[in-house]
Amino acid sequence: MMPNEFIMVATAHFLALLSPGPDFILILRTSLLFRFSIASGVCIGISLANAFYITLCLVSLQFIAKIAGLYEVIKYLGAAYLLFLGYKLLFSKATNDIFQQEQSSLVVKSSFARALLNGFIVSLLNPKISIFYLSLFTVLIDESTAIITQTFYGVWMFLVVLCWDLLLVRLISSENVKLFFANFISKVEKVSGILLIGLGFKLALGS
Repeated sequence: MMPNEFIMVATAHFLALLSPGPDFILILRTSLLFRFSIASGVCIGISLANAFYITLCLVSLQFIAKIAGLYEVIKYLGAAYLLFLGYKLLFSKATNDIFQQEQSSLVVKSSFARALLNGFIVSLLNPKISIFYLSLFTVLIDESTAIITQTFYGVWMFLVVLCWDLLLVRLISSENVKLFFANFISKVEKVSGILLIGLGFKLALGS
């Protein structure tokens, strides 16, 4: 794994965090309704769910790599998913009204523990997260990748999710930031889509 490849994957991972989804909506609504000490619980819950999927994917790849032919199948399925996700982001409709959207299915209670549990459950029940991480790790990892290197990748992605979500909670309190972010999202999705498509082709065509 070359450093430039890690930078590309890390960038795609971060940009994907900026795209609106269940986690984003939950953080948004909690931040608008409650103080930082409660909203931070949602961020920690989401990060723990991501850590669960990261660990699951890393452990799974250890076994998959030992089964003849299965790793290649996973690799091409991962490439197909990255291409699909990249296409959806690249040609997604503008989401400038994200801060006005109602998400009645996401109910947040006013306590840190409930917010943490809410964040964990909402993120855990999003199957796209596991597929996304498995696809990214298929780009980063092969049978020769050291355990310490894999651990670094996992910890890095966990910390990026946690730090970004906590920063987002802080930023949402500013009306100017909300307006900027609403206009910025569509551009981020396009760039993220291009990167994911590039990763998909790299994974499919790489040795």
